[in-house]
Amino acid sequence: MDKDKLIDLLRQTSQEVGVSLTTSKLELFWLYLQELLEWNKTFNLTGIKDPADIIIKHFVDSLTPLPYLDRSGRLLDIGSGAGFPGIPLKIGAPQLQVHIVDARRKKTSFLKHLIRTLELKGVTALHSRAEEMEQPEQPFQIIISRAFRRLEPLIKLVSPLMKPGNMLVAMLGPTANKEQSRFQALASVENLEIKQTVVLDLPQDRGGRTLLFLQKR
Repeated sequence: MDKDKLIDLLRQTSQEVGVSLTTSKLELFWLYLQELLEWNKTFNLTGIKDPADIIIKHFVDSLTPLPYLDRSGRLLDIGSGAGFPGIPLKIGAPQLQVHIVDARRKKTSFLKHLIRTLELKGVTALHSRAEEMEQPEQPFQIIISRAFRRLEPLIKLVSPLMKPGNMLVAMLGPTANKEQSRFQALASVENLEIKQTVVLDLPQDRGGRTLLFLQKR
């Protein structure tokens, strides 16, 4: 791996989605990349193995919601897998208090190792199913997930964890924008309102993304 070229790729492509990364943040992502590739030799953390693809399809994709988020709140990432989008969001906005939940033990073990290795503060990883979580003492201002292809199961899962004013960010596929009327009907059932929809293309033709921002009434 050519470190300088890959860091330049991350710097440039993150800027294309509206996120500027300092040198220290770029170094954290570099360490993240190395740990992910090393663990992936033993555990199937991601099917994407090319470093450049990981940078854009995982790291930069995970950063796409950041320009639209309150960077000082409590964020819950459901079904994070190898840390997406929670860890990149934490690196990009260190003041975020990030809680990561995943039901697969090996991925939670990787996340705990990663948090220690990157010396990240204000981020925790929990091995649990989201539906088994208890109502937190302090509400999560933001709940986010990249793990769901469909909006309906995600809404049903997270709605009990939300208080009025809290935001759900659903990271959906590129064609999801065509289902706005159906999404609004689904949201209304759980007392949610679609506040914003962002449709974007990932840099270098690496795919598309629809970000759906829903607020609890």
